[in-house]
Amino acid sequence: MFEQITGLIAEHAKLQDELADPALHADAARAKRVNRRYAELSKIKAAHEQWTQLGDDLEAARELAREDAAFAEEIPELEAQLAEAQEKVRRLLIPRDPD
Repeated sequence: MFEQITGLIAEHAKLQDELADPALHADAARAKRVNRRYAELSKIKAAHEQWTQLGDDLEAARELAREDAAFAEEIPELEAQLAEAQEKVRRLLIPRDPD
């Protein structure tokens, strides 16, 4: 499901570079399209970063729980947050209906 994210993040970086080019703004219609796509990809990128961070946090909590039981208490909450973040990314990857 998340294989396409790498390409989308690369596209986001490319669009960011395009938006920095003053020549883009000479064509208002093109600038609008680029801005719209950039905004769409920004949401996906942010959701992916959150999902990745939560995965890292969960992994760290599991490792620390081996030594300190207090960290084990965080695991269920992190698992729930990770599932929510994954669902958010999945929803954002669903193509929008053009109508």
